[in-house]
Amino acid sequence: MIRRYNQRQTIKAIFYLMSGVCCCGLAFLFFRYLPVFVAWQFGHTLSKAIAVAFGLLGLAVVWYSGYRTWKARGGLFGYHESGLYHDLGEDSAGALVVDFYAHRITGPAYLIGQIFMAGPLGILKSFTHLRSRIARSDVLEARLESILAALRTANKWQGLQDHPEWRREILYLAQMGLIDFSARNGNPRFKAK
Repeated sequence: MIRRYNQRQTIKAIFYLMSGVCCCGLAFLFFRYLPVFVAWQFGHTLSKAIAVAFGLLGLAVVWYSGYRTWKARGGLFGYHESGLYHDLGEDSAGALVVDFYAHRITGPAYLIGQIFMAGPLGILKSFTHLRSRIARSDVLEARLESILAALRTANKWQGLQDHPEWRREILYLAQMGLIDFSARNGNPRFKAK
């Protein structure tokens, strides 16, 4: 039970780490080459060192924003929840046309922002998955199996105050997703699945 849970956490961590590194690479490339392209459009050339500095600065800003979001237990969000979404209404044909053309700009901007944020969030999430693994022990494994069997036999919602001696094990079972756990109204309740 613990070994299977730890394996799943490790696989998730590897997936999040690889995808996060890829997204960070895309963010660096965007911020490295966009200023070069814009300067070239105005007839100027940027040195390679300045272009790399722009890429690193952009990546640093993305990491700062991603870290703040991760620290607040946030994550990626939907387009309708973003600050780029707007709805001018369907009151007139002009509002519909402006809304249509504005979404052609804000939609890709939202997509690029989400790709950039997926980098630091993915890497930080991979460390979270690695840290959430449970130390493997045969004694703990046997205790978790016996407690889970007892909770399945009871087959009802219970509180942590009903089993204070099982507190740590119940929290491990909830972490592994083997029991339903609810902290509604500040009173943790659980039931075996």
